[in-house]
Amino acid sequence: MTIDRRSFLLRAKHLLLGAIGLSVLSPLARHASAAQIIVGSIVKVRGGASLLRDGQQIVLEGGEEVAARDVITTLADSRVRIALKDGSTLNLGELTRMTIAEFEFSAETMERKGAFDLKGGLLQAITAKAAPGSSFVIRTRNAVAATRSTDWIVNADKAETSVFVLEGKVDVAESALGFRSLSSAEQDKAMLLAAGQSVVIGKMALGAELKAQPSDNSKIAKLQAGLAFD
Repeated sequence: MTIDRRSFLLRAKHLLLGAIGLSVLSPLARHASAAQIIVGSIVKVRGGASLLRDGQQIVLEGGEEVAARDVITTLADSRVRIALKDGSTLNLGELTRMTIAEFEFSAETMERKGAFDLKGGLLQAITAKAAPGSSFVIRTRNAVAATRSTDWIVNADKAETSVFVLEGKVDVAESALGFRSLSSAEQDKAMLLAAGQSVVIGKMALGAELKAQPSDNSKIAKLQAGLAFD
């Protein structure tokens, strides 16, 4: 049997690498491996929830690690709690879909850069303190909200995004392009919400002036019930 010289050399190369304990990874495999930066873990689950990573669906039971680019989804009457490496906590209510778009944290400098895309549903973020210049952003299809240290709730329902601040302060602005962070110029124009204030984006024409409103305590209580595990 005649063996093509090129095929023979390739086969010999693979055999040699295998003999010394190495493996040949495709560029795609190397990229996927490098992209899986662990940023926290699932600390509590109620009902049905899953995590999508590199096309693989994982049913969540609690204790799983979460990585940048993971997509977490909850079913009806379900909840998920995520503990991030900087000490922040994310609570997801039922019928929620969220992507960890980006998260970097340095324990030495306390610098943080986080962005989370809420495709739909209910999300509560309790963010830990971080170094000046750090960011923590929640993005929806038509809004972006950013903070440094606070307790806040974002509810994305079809074309509307509601933001409620329980503690601290949050910058909120419309986002016509969807799921993007604000540029420096846009951030300067963002509306600042303080504790006890809220805003709904999507009820008015794009570009209209946003105005902070006193939060409806009954509405907050309903949202908090949708995030509770007990």
